[in-house]
Amino acid sequence: MHSRTIKVEATSISVLTENILKSLQVPVDKADNHLLNQIELFREKSLRLSKPCASYTLYEKPLFIPESNELVLNNTTFSLGKIVLQALKKSTYAAFFVCTCGERVEQLSKQLISEGHFLEGYIVDLIGSELAENIADVVHKKIGTDMKKDHLSITNRYSPGYCSWPVSDQKYLFSLMDNTCGVILKPSSLMIPIKSVSGIVGIGSDVKFRGYTCSKCDIGFCIYRDKK
Repeated sequence: MHSRTIKVEATSISVLTENILKSLQVPVDKADNHLLNQIELFREKSLRLSKPCASYTLYEKPLFIPESNELVLNNTTFSLGKIVLQALKKSTYAAFFVCTCGERVEQLSKQLISEGHFLEGYIVDLIGSELAENIADVVHKKIGTDMKKDHLSITNRYSPGYCSWPVSDQKYLFSLMDNTCGVILKPSSLMIPIKSVSGIVGIGSDVKFRGYTCSKCDIGFCIYRDKK
């Protein structure tokens, strides 16, 4: 087992205006100056408030069972589902990760909403989600860089709750993490702070990073949809 905590600087994280507009269902060419200014204002505020943290724990010799779409590791069984199992099954190592942008962005969103600033609060909520996803991208790339030193490749990253992987498996993932960056898991499998991401990355000499196979998934709204 190998564990590493990754230092992520807030200044290294980018939140694209077009991603926030897409979540708001506002075409880029239809966004007025007021909305664009609000996004810019709260993006800068959120970046100042964020306290990024990411870590991963590496395990060797994961056992994949194609017949049941399961992963067995350290006497723990994950019900990955067919999509995730197919993506990971050639892995000789598995990296479990947890990352977060902290709780203060979420607190700002709640404060704005409680004061009746619903649009602004929603914008901050969306920015918080983007921050968490961007930090997850940082840890994913870091795993790839670390493994490249040993001439190993990585797969896409997958999280419980997506691609038919039950969110209830979150508790097993957390049980195998050496450091969760202060993220706490509720009995419902909800992570606190909410703007956090956990997941798995497969590693090996015979694995590949591929586009997400969204056409094979029936979840309409997904953090991985349209990712390349």
